[in-house]
Amino acid sequence: MSEPHSHILHGTPRLHYLEWNPGGARTIILIHGNSANAWWWEPMARAIGPEFRLLALDQRGHGDSEWVRPAAYAPEDYAGDIARLIEHAISGGGQAIVAGHSMGGLGVLAFARAHPGRARGVVAIDIAVTSSHGRDRYLRRLRALPVVTYPDFETAKGRYRLMPKEGEVDPAILHDVAARSFARTEDGRWTLKFDRKTIVGVDGLHVLDTIHEISIPTMLVRAANSRIMTAEAAEQARASNPHARLVTIPDSHHHLPLERPADLARIIAEFAGSI
Repeated sequence: MSEPHSHILHGTPRLHYLEWNPGGARTIILIHGNSANAWWWEPMARAIGPEFRLLALDQRGHGDSEWVRPAAYAPEDYAGDIARLIEHAISGGGQAIVAGHSMGGLGVLAFARAHPGRARGVVAIDIAVTSSHGRDRYLRRLRALPVVTYPDFETAKGRYRLMPKEGEVDPAILHDVAARSFARTEDGRWTLKFDRKTIVGVDGLHVLDTIHEISIPTMLVRAANSRIMTAEAAEQARASNPHARLVTIPDSHHHLPLERPADLARIIAEFAGSI
């Protein structure tokens, strides 16, 4: 797999994305989750075959993409950005496989429902199929917390933590992700590169209804020890749509792109090959 190239997609909002293996015959679009960025997909990019061209988007309000004012961070907004990227990066009305993790998976589902002709299939990875008042309240509290800044880059990297903090992520992978996750503030301090207004309760999408309405091949990927995508909800989602498949990765947790990148690479590659 080639080293990634950095690109800017101009427009509103301005979007940044990474590209691996530009000569690959088949294109996979990769969409990260909340508070993350495109670099979360680098471990998987190292594990997947050279026949795949990978485009990993910094979602609006994340990474090196533009923040939006007034805030517009609903799944439908993210879906529109995915459509823009495909229109820009794939000529002649070509199609892609589109995969998203967590909140990114919800945007991918919204995209599949609204733009079925632009994707060969979609993959939703450890998404919140259902929510709860407690979860929504927790997310709203996160959104309301003050922005944390750090005096220098080394301190910022040392304080980097995953939410939820679970799973066995290779420390080298976590170190690399942390190094890509902070930006300098106007007063010279350091803070995470995402807009807290992207954190919303109930996620802005009725997930089961959306999955039921999707008309293209859909792969649901669940971490076996996930507290976000429960086994019952995942099976209910799979059963709602004859186009849907479900695979569970044993002994794994929510942050699958970091914890189990080789397994994700295999699952996505097999899915792409099957359709």
